[in-house]
Amino acid sequence: MRLRFAGQPFANQPNLVDFIEHARDGGFDELKIAVAWAKRSGLGRVWDVLEEFRAQGGKVLLILGVSEGGATREGLELALQVADEGYVFHDPRRTFHPKVYFACSSGQRSLLVGSSNLTAGGLSWNYEASMWVDWDTGEGEDVTSEVSAWFDGLIAERESCSPLTADLVENLERSGDITIGSESRARRTQKRKSDTPEDNDSAIVATVSGLFKPVLAGLRKLPGLSPKITSVASAPGAEVAEKPTPKATGASVTSTTANKPALVGPAPFPTADVQRRWFKRLDNTAAQQVKSAASNPTGNLRLSQEEASINHKHYFRNDFFGGLPWAPTEGKETEQEVVVGFRTWIDGTDYGIKELRLSHDPKRISGQGNVPTVLHWGSLASEMRETNYVGLYISLERTTGGEYNLVISQDPRGDYQI
Repeated sequence: MRLRFAGQPFANQPNLVDFIEHARDGGFDELKIAVAWAKRSGLGRVWDVLEEFRAQGGKVLLILGVSEGGATREGLELALQVADEGYVFHDPRRTFHPKVYFACSSGQRSLLVGSSNLTAGGLSWNYEASMWVDWDTGEGEDVTSEVSAWFDGLIAERESCSPLTADLVENLERSGDITIGSESRARRTQKRKSDTPEDNDSAIVATVSGLFKPVLAGLRKLPGLSPKITSVASAPGAEVAEKPTPKATGASVTSTTANKPALVGPAPFPTADVQRRWFKRLDNTAAQQVKSAASNPTGNLRLSQEEASINHKHYFRNDFFGGLPWAPTEGKETEQEVVVGFRTWIDGTDYGIKELRLSHDPKRISGQGNVPTVLHWGSLASEMRETNYVGLYISLERTTGGEYNLVISQDPRGDYQI
């Protein structure tokens, strides 16, 4: 028997990625996993390893929890694809909170038990602690039999343990008392040279106060997402592209050269589930229509008070977009940023989900008309410049399900809802 301590994220310690690779390389027949929750950010980083394990004849058993809002649709959908046998366990009275990884065969067996969920943080980013035990043939049969019996006992609870299917994922999302998150709804802005995870499994806090500093040396690097799954949603891990605004030249885009809007009527999005709504009539600055060749488009939309009964200096950061994985902007002392997935409809065209960056900086209050929070047009910048939407309204909405809408139309989508 070999006993190891896995202390993440230090470079001289093993981690959960090492264990899963050991399951692939060690000649095991089955990998059994029971965790509180799994995310795309985790499964996507060991996707290739698990596929290789299955290609060798190995079987993957997953038992996942959905307690406390930690499960995501993307994680459940990837689990559907990678698990030979998958289940969701939920006891309405108790939290399903194990983190157990068991690689077994007729001979040797390996067990890792600790604090690591099947997420980016749990794999190698977060500070986690686990015990890793290896047994050779004939060793540890009493313990490993108990572990196998524990897995069997969970599956036997038919009222609490349901086979993982596409229909179950849909039912979980529709349920009124189980929270299923979305890794496409909002994520951190990722810089190309950074290995910071894109999800909010490890929130970045206490940077402004300066009471604590991050550990930067002697840590292991977080693996990237498998290229095979980055086509899911919007490929988190890639930096949001924001085209630079054109420099002032005689060929600058002006309101006289831009296309005219189609004026097709209201957006087809439902309004019954809108929890918060803010709108603004687009002027030249907001609509990215410069008035002269000496001006440049700003590239952003200022989230101002307008006629809403809000304190816009705090409302957008803390309420409208509160609870999202805001993180410090690299190289800027007081600015924070987040990437939000908006269902986007602009004057008759449904753009689907567009990921746009928002930034918040209290220092802007004195320099930008008391507006600290802005939405960066990013991938929509060219559309805004090419068509003159001045005089139309932009409505931003947050639904009861935590989704976001962005609509540009002739009229607001409704009254302010704060």
